[in-house]
Amino acid sequence: MGLARGLDIPGESLDGVVDAISFIYDIRTKGYQNIPIGDKVVVIGLGMTAIDAATQSKRLGAKEVTIAYRRTEDEKPCTDVELDIAKLDGCNLLYLASPKEILGKDGVVQSIVFDKMELGDADANGRRKPINTGVSFTLETDMVIKAVGQVPYESLVDGAGISHDWGKVKLIEGNATNIEGVFAGGDCVNGGREVVDAVQAGKDGAHSILKYLKVI
Repeated sequence: MGLARGLDIPGESLDGVVDAISFIYDIRTKGYQNIPIGDKVVVIGLGMTAIDAATQSKRLGAKEVTIAYRRTEDEKPCTDVELDIAKLDGCNLLYLASPKEILGKDGVVQSIVFDKMELGDADANGRRKPINTGVSFTLETDMVIKAVGQVPYESLVDGAGISHDWGKVKLIEGNATNIEGVFAGGDCVNGGREVVDAVQAGKDGAHSILKYLKVI
């Protein structure tokens, strides 16, 4: 699950548009002093990664950081603790806003257009579904950070001949895959959950391997 999900909107390839995973990774590997930051940063998403990108942007020197989310605070994926950190760092929250298009000049981002949303009925996950109201508005920005989730390395598992569903590895029995002696668990199976889920998957995987080796 290490690939950043795209926004699939016009202007996404403009200079100044980055994904949160690369942004955070660069901070840890290159050092904060080597990371370019805009004056007006817009972070798309409200998960833990989005909060991390927003707070880091503020601490790197961005004058204004806005976190845009297509639902409301009640439906947020992040924890209250994480959101409070962003608020304490001075980040702005923009709710019911879905990115429509990123505008630029000479190949560099200058603004982002949002569709104003409203909440409809609950989806399969129990969260109310955002619906486009037909109204749009524009926000000036010189840096957009995408933090709308991650997608699997589908080509990796596909190339290895492992049975999968859009990159998520299919399990045959226990934690066994369709290839004998190959086992899987965690994010590559469930699509990305919490650390406790990964820990349990490790235990389940170990149990499956021991059964395969006829140790138990």
